[in-house]
Amino acid sequence: MFGHMLYLVLILNQFNVFATLHPEFYPCEIHTTEDGHLNVDCRHRRLANIPKFTSLSITSLNLNENHIHHIKGAALSGLPNLRHLSLMWNCLPDRLKEQRWPSCSLKIDPDAFSGLKNLTSLQLAGNSLKTIPPLPKQLEVLGLEFNNIFHIVKPLGTPLLKQLLLSKNCFYANPCYQSYFIDPRVFQDLPELLNLTLSYNNVTVVPPHLPLSLESLDLGENKITCINKESFSDLKHLRHLNLGWNCQRCDHASEPCFPCPNNQSLNLHQDAFLDQRDSLISLSLRGNSLRTLPQRLFARLRKLQELDLSDNFLAYAIQNGTFYEELQNVVSLSLLYNYEPLRSFPELILSPSIEKMTALRELYLSGLFFRVLSNQSLAPLVQLPNLESLELRMNFICSVSIDAISQLRTLRRVGLSQNMLAFSSCFSTCTSEAIPSNYQTLEKRDNRQLNLQTQKVALLSSEPNTMQDSQEDYCPFYYSMWHFKKQICSKNLFFDLSQNNIPWLNASTFRGMEKVVCIDLSYNYISQTLNGRQFTHLSKLTYLNMAHNRIDLYSEKAFQEISGTLKALDLSNNEFHFVMKGMGHRFTFLSHLPSLKILSLANNHIGLRISNILTSASLKYLDFSGNRLDIMWDSRRDQYLHFFQGLTNLTQLDISENQLRSFPPEVIANLPPSLQVLRVDSNVLSYFPWGNISVLEQLCHLNLSSNMLSFLPSMHFELRLVILDLSHNRLVAIPKAFLSQAKKLKNLMLNHNQLKILDVQALPSSFHTGYTFCPAGQHKNKSSCKLVLHANPFTCSCVISGFARFLRETDLDIPHLTTEVHCAYPESLAGVNVLSIDLHSCQEIFGSLAFLCTLLLTLAATSIPLLKHLYGWDLWYCIQILWTGHKGHTPADGGSMTENQYDAFVVFDTSNKAVRDWIYKEMVVRLENRGRWRFRLCLEERDWLPGVSCIENLHKAVYNSRKTVFVLTSPSGCSHESGVIRQAFLLVQQRLLDEKVDVAVLVLLDLLFPKFKYLQMRKRICKKSVLSWPKNPRVQPLFWNNLRVALVSDNVKAYNKNVTESFF
Repeated sequence: MFGHMLYLVLILNQFNVFATLHPEFYPCEIHTTEDGHLNVDCRHRRLANIPKFTSLSITSLNLNENHIHHIKGAALSGLPNLRHLSLMWNCLPDRLKEQRWPSCSLKIDPDAFSGLKNLTSLQLAGNSLKTIPPLPKQLEVLGLEFNNIFHIVKPLGTPLLKQLLLSKNCFYANPCYQSYFIDPRVFQDLPELLNLTLSYNNVTVVPPHLPLSLESLDLGENKITCINKESFSDLKHLRHLNLGWNCQRCDHASEPCFPCPNNQSLNLHQDAFLDQRDSLISLSLRGNSLRTLPQRLFARLRKLQELDLSDNFLAYAIQNGTFYEELQNVVSLSLLYNYEPLRSFPELILSPSIEKMTALRELYLSGLFFRVLSNQSLAPLVQLPNLESLELRMNFICSVSIDAISQLRTLRRVGLSQNMLAFSSCFSTCTSEAIPSNYQTLEKRDNRQLNLQTQKVALLSSEPNTMQDSQEDYCPFYYSMWHFKKQICSKNLFFDLSQNNIPWLNASTFRGMEKVVCIDLSYNYISQTLNGRQFTHLSKLTYLNMAHNRIDLYSEKAFQEISGTLKALDLSNNEFHFVMKGMGHRFTFLSHLPSLKILSLANNHIGLRISNILTSASLKYLDFSGNRLDIMWDSRRDQYLHFFQGLTNLTQLDISENQLRSFPPEVIANLPPSLQVLRVDSNVLSYFPWGNISVLEQLCHLNLSSNMLSFLPSMHFELRLVILDLSHNRLVAIPKAFLSQAKKLKNLMLNHNQLKILDVQALPSSFHTGYTFCPAGQHKNKSSCKLVLHANPFTCSCVISGFARFLRETDLDIPHLTTEVHCAYPESLAGVNVLSIDLHSCQEIFGSLAFLCTLLLTLAATSIPLLKHLYGWDLWYCIQILWTGHKGHTPADGGSMTENQYDAFVVFDTSNKAVRDWIYKEMVVRLENRGRWRFRLCLEERDWLPGVSCIENLHKAVYNSRKTVFVLTSPSGCSHESGVIRQAFLLVQQRLLDEKVDVAVLVLLDLLFPKFKYLQMRKRICKKSVLSWPKNPRVQPLFWNNLRVALVSDNVKAYNKNVTESFF
């Protein structure tokens, strides 16, 4: 009764007001802006309708990724000050959605947006719209991508519109089977439009009468065949233009390809961009099958800075063309994949006119297919004063002149990866053969503009920020090798030689690279022992990546020649020598590298026959993931318990993915005391020595996620952690004492565990002090402390009412609070949000129960002494009479159990092996050996006396047992094949007539059973004596409990009085 009432309360509360911080916006989240306005986030809430909000403070509402199929006229009437509304991805077109979702389309009432007088941004992408709904006049941004809008005739009525996004309404993944059409009147009604996207729309001609105010126009991935002089006439403010992938080059396509008729190239008029001469900044002509460029096409584009000519047929134009002279202000030029089909050139040839591009910073020459990069190849680039990046990836280069590259004084990055460089005449792969005819690259089409201002990671003054001394309340975040590479190499000379054919290294390999600061040699075939002579010429080398090779690290002189400059070294995935049986390894070279601060030994399967201890006074970051510490720290050996102790300045250690099943307590004590970050995630730990963790006084970040921890110790110990990650484990409870001393903890991850009940008192004290310890974070109404709880099977009952109250009132940042913090128990409430528990209903329930119990106790305490005083003797006399009567009808030996009596005689078909196994492995074990009530069973094969006739044994078994249990199977449960069962049934019926005792109990092992008349009658008269074996393992304990009750209870008293009045 209580469960049904609670379920009803929780369901009703899904639609009512809760006692939360922002009850009127549940189940959405609220973020407060600096100016006091509210942003409501309802993303991915499985909403079928727009919640009825009423607020003057809401300025932004996000309803993306729901199941809203109808927007009614009054749905948003309570939000008069709404400025930004996003309703994307509620009903994707059929070809873009998962097959399990039915077809749908978003229906919008004509007056749905009319009342939103302040709305400036409306996003309706991914809703299968066929027409544009009526819009408010003051709208400035309109997103309609991924719909079915491909015929626009009626003006929008939004004269202030600045952005109109119409991409992907008609393309191969969302077909419309016709040309895209927009009536010129539509654009005439948009005098202030700045950004228009029409890519992926089957547009065949440039729309006429485009708004003169346009600054950005995207016409990529269409079927435009001609750009004439009038196409962009009068668009004098156009700054960004994308015309890529209109006449597509299909021998280089990774997606469905649509070339122009007869594989022609895009027809470009030489004056096509005449009116943009003073405005155009970026232009993309990528993937248009261009073989030549019209004379003076770019000559008048004075402000052009980014030009993308990739994926064309401009191989000969690159060698002989004069178009470079027209690009004197261009900063970034992309000529990727302009190779000539079935042709590989002997060497790279660049037109001498490229030296006129004096502003050029980035030059992309990948995919031109040539074999030699000679001095003459790069001679035209020597005069470029600003060139910083040269990309030569995937060209099948087998010979390169490093001296020629060194002549480019301003270079900061040289990309030579994915070539055939060996730097050895013995392994030269230079041939005169052309590229195979079936060669295709798999580069995905990307219409994004070249970004002139690339994102750069802030450089460290001397070393990464994460390596600085720990300050109070400061805990470093864990960074990867990619992050350190960005920090060290972003503004220094970087050579990328990865994915080549380099078999070994010597000093001559790097001749001419004296100024190189960073080198990437990963994914080569280097298989040698480094002896301190390979990098002699690299006097400035700071970052070295040698991952995915076969490096032998036995020599203590390895990297000795660059010991004064090397700060970051990546030796991950060099497992070739480490997996060789019987081969020894040493890491003594580390002690000779006084500048090394960052080292990766990840994924090397390091486990045996290695140095007992790593020694380095400078190393601060070590990635030792993907190795075999489970072997090194096995209980049978102790030589590696001090393995990391010699790293005296280590602050970050990653030992994840080491197959650790336990963590020896001695290891914690032997870790460097300077350690701040420790990653032990992605192992199989079932035990962790929490008691020793206080030895690491500077440890502030501990990651134990993705293990098999099922319990935490209930003990008080000092925990100085700021970040603790226990997610993806098997924890069922958090003891109160565990985090009682974690006074500095700010981030606690408990998601993806088995927590059913979380005691708020078990959380650290810092989570209760609010802003005094956790000041406001990114959002004004959220603190900088984070508690992650989602994906736990919480029990939703009044027992966790305190936990629910804490979630509502806390200022902590709790991700996915309204979306994934769900109930799992009871099953009737599975999927209901924890916040749905009504605290008032719990108080009423508990208050009513407390009042009732108090009332009963008061009445009992008052009435019992009074009745005893007045009617004590009478009550005693009545009780004695009743007790005597009860004893008079009980057999003299009924209360005792002699040696030849049993609680139950079990009758079953002994010839059925499955039934026999069930009797001996399930019933006997459950009833005789387990549980509070233990029964003595009589079994034919075990307890019948040998030498006595079968009928005599059967008679004794039935009459000397309190109950007779018939274990039946379908369809022969009562068939003529089992004579013992039939005779036992007759004896039970005879006993019912003679002694008026009903001792029959039926156990049906099959769900589908023939409708015998006796069985049907038995179920009506005494339902408790007919039990069925459940197939669901979770229900089986209930079955055994019901069977025990049936064995100790009187069947006659359990008869259904509605069916019969009396049997006696």
